Amino acid sequence: MKRILYIVRRPPGVLADEITDVILVSGVFEQPTSVLFAEGGIYQLLGLDARESPLKTLSSYDVESLYVSSEDLAAVGVPVEDIALDVRPASRLEVRELIARHDIILTD
Repeated sequence: MKRILYIVRRPPGVLADEITDVILVSGVFEQPTSVLFAEGGIYQLLGLDARESPLKTLSSYDVESLYVSSEDLAAVGVPVEDIALDVRPASRLEVRELIARHDIILTD
């Protein structure tokens, strides 16, 4: 079975919602799915407690390997503890290793 990595770089909006829907479909079909939030995509992780978001349902679809670029988080001054989802920070080196471990890489 192919391992899929979605790299989410866009801030919240219509395109971001569409990639989230695609991620959920991967989970429904039981594809090993990971998600990396980077660049503007980290803004999708902020304020999840205060708003409805399909990202909150990822674990229900067996999408549990969630990562966030530690450099991008630091750039906006947000500690990983302030994110409502269970995401693991990943350095640039870890991001490269993450990409290498997946068969299919999709980005928004």
